[in-house]
Amino acid sequence: MSYLVSNLEFLLKKHGINAYQLQDKSGIPQSTTFRIINGDTQSPSSKTVKKYAEYFDIEEAELRFKDLTRIQGDNFRVLPMDNVRRVPVLNYVQAGEFCHYFDDAIADTFEIIIGDYPPHVHWVIIEGLSMTPDFNPGDLILVDPDTQPSPGNYVVAKKAGENAVTFKKWRPRGFDDNGVEYCELVPLNPDFPTIDSRHTPFTICGVAVEHKKKLK
Repeated sequence: MSYLVSNLEFLLKKHGINAYQLQDKSGIPQSTTFRIINGDTQSPSSKTVKKYAEYFDIEEAELRFKDLTRIQGDNFRVLPMDNVRRVPVLNYVQAGEFCHYFDDAIADTFEIIIGDYPPHVHWVIIEGLSMTPDFNPGDLILVDPDTQPSPGNYVVAKKAGENAVTFKKWRPRGFDDNGVEYCELVPLNPDFPTIDSRHTPFTICGVAVEHKKKLK
C-alpha cells in the first residue's frame, strides 16, 4: 500500500508550504506535485519521489510505504493533532455530597481536548472520595451539558433549588407508587450513600465524556 499522496499532503502542511513554494525551494515543478496529489499521476517515477524524500530529509521507502501522519512508538501511537482546541476548566465538583457551585466558576486555566467534541464541553476538577478508585481528587472530567444521560453514565447533577452539584453514576429506577419516574446517583465507593431523587430531587447538568486521570 502506498501512502505517498497522504504523506506529501502531510509534509507540505507540516512545513507550512504549498506546491508553488516547494517548487521554489526544491526545483520540483508544482504541476508534478499537483498531478500526484490529485491522483492524475498514479505511479510517479523513483527519481521524482527521491527528490521529495531528499527535500524532506526522509528515505524514499518511508515516503512511499510508511504512514507519516501517525507517529509510532514501541507500545503507543500518537495521532496528528488536527482537531485540537482549548476549553475552560471550572472549579471543583464534589464526588461526595452536594457542594456549592458558583456561576462564575470558570477558572483562569484551560485544558486541551483532541477530537470532535460538542461545542459546549468543559473540564471540571474532581474533589472528594465517593468515586474512588476510578475517579480521584484532582482528576479532570470533560462534561457535555447538551447530552442526555443513559444508564451507567457518569454525570454532574445539581440539587433542586440550590446552587450545589455532585458527580456520580446515574441509574434510572423506573416509577414509584405514585407513577412518578425517579432515579439515583450512585457512588463507586461503597462507604458513601446513594442519592435517591425521591428524597433529594436533582437535575442533570451534564454527562462526562472524557476522564483525565492523575498518575501521582
